Amino acid sequence: MDKKKMLFIAIAVIMIVAIAAFAFISMTSTVTKVEITCNETVQNGDYISVVLKDNYRNVIPDQTVDLKILDDSGWAHKYNVTTDEMGRGYIQLVGFDNGNYTVHANFNGTLFLKESNSNFAFEINDGYTW
Repeated sequence: MDKKKMLFIAIAVIMIVAIAAFAFISMTSTVTKVEITCNETVQNGDYISVVLKDNYRNVIPDQTVDLKILDDSGWAHKYNVTTDEMGRGYIQLVGFDNGNYTVHANFNGTLFLKESNSNFAFEINDGYTW
């Protein structure tokens, strides 16, 4: 065989393997869900927790979830939490002013876990005013 035919066959084999690998990963990827647990009114020192689960409600440990807490002015506080063996991650609210906030949780996914996100609005009220 000449070199052009060999090259064409090699490229065709690589393309077929790549398409098969993509199809396998797409079909076996697990749907995930991030759940945020927080009261609607909290104080500094309280916790916000997230739970990462699959579509069968099995918890997913040792994964990083990105949390972003936005205030009314758009200022963002960013955190990364790693889920424990129960699929939970926590952050403690410290140094926040009274006001309305929204927490956004984002799991970026992995090779076999699909990405997911969630958000929750809450208020911080420590019982004092300026």
